[in-house]
Amino acid sequence: MKTFRIKLAIVGIFIFLLPLMVLGQSFLLQDLPTDKKKLGFRYLRPDFKGDDGLSFLSGVYDFSVSIPVGSNMNFEASLPFVTIGSSGCNGGTCNDTESSIGNIYIGVRHRLKSTAEKGTSIALGVFLPTTPEDKFSTVMMGWYADYYEFQKFFPNTLTIYGNVSHHLIKENGLMFNMEIGPNLSIPSGDNDGETELFAHYGLSAGYRTHGIVFKVELAGLAIVTEEAEHFGDRFTHFLVFGVQWNRGSIRPGLFYKLYLNEGWRESLNGVFGIKLDVILDKENK
Repeated sequence: MKTFRIKLAIVGIFIFLLPLMVLGQSFLLQDLPTDKKKLGFRYLRPDFKGDDGLSFLSGVYDFSVSIPVGSNMNFEASLPFVTIGSSGCNGGTCNDTESSIGNIYIGVRHRLKSTAEKGTSIALGVFLPTTPEDKFSTVMMGWYADYYEFQKFFPNTLTIYGNVSHHLIKENGLMFNMEIGPNLSIPSGDNDGETELFAHYGLSAGYRTHGIVFKVELAGLAIVTEEAEHFGDRFTHFLVFGVQWNRGSIRPGLFYKLYLNEGWRESLNGVFGIKLDVILDKENK
């Protein structure tokens, strides 16, 4: 009951802030696409409770690119890479390291009519089934690190992804954005499962001052068609706190993600993240 009240209070805070918020760089949710070429990088490292025995560099490395193709369209692609190594390496050699790529994403994002204060975009793409089916440990690491985007690490599964996002931008530095969309998972290869529908959604609030963005994001993943023992088991929620530099061509950031579900918190304190955006075109100051 106490946990429910805490979650309800968090949701209430976000609802209260809705009229006040505006745009900025996101950590878990989608960024608003621009007419600039951009390279993106994220490193996500699960913060397990107790001694996990993993090397410092174990985690998810997520590489992405966004390229304008026309006046209001962006081509987008991403490549997740997962590695797991032991912290107890002998003589500098780690024989038990395991690594694999995840599911490669390719898609497009259409920028609808926007102004200086608001913008809306619609994305459609597909996650190709490129995750190796024999890398169970890297799949689990991917889910622990980034379960909001679990489709990036599901072997023998092709996922059709859709997303609608709306960003609000105010001159006083306040920021808000929201998103929602479906994830349709289709079995492929040796996967004899069924096609399942999931939904992702999120809200974020932030403040930008002197080129620095402070942001809080509340995101969720819902099971729509797959069976669940209890209704509450259909939902997984995440809370993210982060800060990012938002000027120039190189834009680094740090964030920390909390799982709000008790089952995840039994083994995880949270997820530590690093983000880096590189703007390839000349940016107006």
